[in-house]
Amino acid sequence: MSLKSNARKVLVVLTVAGLLSGLSACGLNGDNSGSATGSNDSDTVNIGVLYPKTGQYAEYGKMFQQGFDLAIEKVNEDGGVQGKKLGLKYYDTQSDAKQDASIAPKIAADKSIIAVVGDYASPASAAASPTFQQAGLVHYGFNNSAPTFTDTGDHVWTPQIGQDVYQTANADIVAKKAKKISVVYIENDWGKQAYEYFKEEAEKKGVEIAYESSYLPDSTDLSPILIPARDAKPDAVVDIGYGPDGALVLNTLRDKLGYTGEFFGGQETDEFLNLAGKNAEGTIITGSFSATGTKDEKAQRFVKDFKAKYGKNPGNFEVTAYQAIIDLAHAASKEGATREGIQKGLQTITDFPLYQGNGGTFKFNQKTRRADNIDPILLIVKDGKFVQYDGE
Repeated sequence: MSLKSNARKVLVVLTVAGLLSGLSACGLNGDNSGSATGSNDSDTVNIGVLYPKTGQYAEYGKMFQQGFDLAIEKVNEDGGVQGKKLGLKYYDTQSDAKQDASIAPKIAADKSIIAVVGDYASPASAAASPTFQQAGLVHYGFNNSAPTFTDTGDHVWTPQIGQDVYQTANADIVAKKAKKISVVYIENDWGKQAYEYFKEEAEKKGVEIAYESSYLPDSTDLSPILIPARDAKPDAVVDIGYGPDGALVLNTLRDKLGYTGEFFGGQETDEFLNLAGKNAEGTIITGSFSATGTKDEKAQRFVKDFKAKYGKNPGNFEVTAYQAIIDLAHAASKEGATREGIQKGLQTITDFPLYQGNGGTFKFNQKTRRADNIDPILLIVKDGKFVQYDGE
């Protein structure tokens, strides 16, 4: 064999090894680190989890995993689903669209997985949806509020309140507090779409948008867009984005630019509260759950169980993760612990237990594949914590 032939063979081996190493690095081997880790045992069926364990959105991944793990414990303590144990198979995507798209085929090929939940960001989730749709595998985007999220096909579902509904509520409370505003929003599909909904409703309410600008998700200095936002002399500044960038917007306005008016933005996370510190006081956001305000009995039990396990109250992200597993277990228990059973359950069941909003039960709109009757609530920061806003 020639030296050139040997060299070509070595190059091929090294290339394949490098590709496999790269795939492992981006999470294709899974991150089965949950309390009920994935299993191929015939007595176990699994839910695949797309989530950001690492990266800029890792705070959300941590909250999601707490909700998921607690729900799995409850389901299995209650007997599992149709005699089978329910497990989780975690995949760290960093909520990056490229990683979601790369990981999706591995998940779809795993016959032990009967449904998939996640990811955090709608653009990342949407990148994986076509693969799951083709495989006949339910993709349950429990955190995906982009109204177009379910457009991929009939196996793509979400119980999350849509941004059209969230931003209507957001604009309504802003209109009660301000007549002239500046708005900044995150530059991605979710942010642009959410802002359009907000803008439409705000203008209907007679609110003047004196200044508007987008910003990149990885921005570190927002002064160039916030100086003119301040100089427009608004009654309020509205940020439509995620938690870390909401804190950056707020801190820049308060600490660098001396803005003292109303602020609407951020998210209900410890990260936002820690980053924003005293500046967060009085901040109002739209949400779907209040641990201290819920009147629903099963939601109150969830709060008690969560606090016993983790030593703190759950927030919006923990409860939506918890509910996602309970929803899918409910479908599997009634219609079968299979991919087909999950799909049939989402199509036919009308009494999914609801922990968000006012509690009770919910069903899916079969045309939109979104929850029919979950209403947003308002949350405000008081004494360093988010509590339900009562309108005072």
